[in-house]
Amino acid sequence: MNQTKRSLIGVSVFICSTFISHNALAFGNATRSAINAAGDAEVSTVNDGSIIDLNPNRDLVTTDAGYDSVSSIRVDTSAGVIQGYVDYNLPQNQTYPTIEEAGGSTAQGILTLDTFLVGPTDPNAPDVVDVTVEMAIHGAFNINNGTPTLGLYGDISATTFNTLLPLNGINYQALLGFTSTALNTPSDPVTTTFTGVETPLFGGNSMDFAGATADIFSATTDNLDALLRLTFPLALGDSFLLNGLVNGIAGPSPDPADLDLSDGVSLLASAGTVDFSNTAELRILLPEGYSLGGSDPLVNNIVHTSVVPLPASIWLLLSGILALTGIKFTSKR
Repeated sequence: MNQTKRSLIGVSVFICSTFISHNALAFGNATRSAINAAGDAEVSTVNDGSIIDLNPNRDLVTTDAGYDSVSSIRVDTSAGVIQGYVDYNLPQNQTYPTIEEAGGSTAQGILTLDTFLVGPTDPNAPDVVDVTVEMAIHGAFNINNGTPTLGLYGDISATTFNTLLPLNGINYQALLGFTSTALNTPSDPVTTTFTGVETPLFGGNSMDFAGATADIFSATTDNLDALLRLTFPLALGDSFLLNGLVNGIAGPSPDPADLDLSDGVSLLASAGTVDFSNTAELRILLPEGYSLGGSDPLVNNIVHTSVVPLPASIWLLLSGILALTGIKFTSKR
């Protein structure tokens, strides 16, 4: 899980550095693999409010590595919805030189919105308010044979900065993962891991961020249900770069009885799917009277008025308390 979290953070930082601008724009990106016998990947990016739909028929591929794979991903850059499905099936035990050569099935979707905060006409309205981004995650694991490695991950990253003082920018992030591996037991089939971090955009140490939360409603194989939330302060006129990422992974099961890697990596026959076709949906909640700049369809469809906005300073205060007390977010089983 640690490696997955690092990869998600890396993706978000890459997207931030690639798309930062002063315009209100929305982007969508989708990646899936394997797409052929060689195990290659397919990547698509749009910025015109259209829909990316890679392998909607869920066609199966038999790879040179000896496993069958299905990967499908759909990113709706207008509605703020990511849907996907991955299937992995290794029919018999095999040994590979490295785990990378053994492969696996992956599907990843990213929604990116580059915009800025617009205030109400009231001159007494606060200059800094809280913005909340929510990602509703719904999915399921299907274990068809053995103990496949299955994962469903959600990542919200929000970068705020003043266009005149971009060095003061801050990246806020909330990450939630559901995993099922050979380490899980029938009585505890799914592990959940949550992390919330705050990082200065140009240098400085990351710290736990109290404005990142995850409500996990169900963590069973047939019902993965959670609401990932990120609340952070934003000043009038400041730019706001949002990335919402969902990643589904279905892969092999290493043989726990063969830990000697000198003669290769032994994998057990296994099969399973990660189904998140019930969607991961993004929403942005703003205090009444405030809006986001631009007329991109994504802005129009995912921005809503929050019911009870909290003071913008509270999350900064709580983050400082967490840093001083050394409180850490931990895995939940």
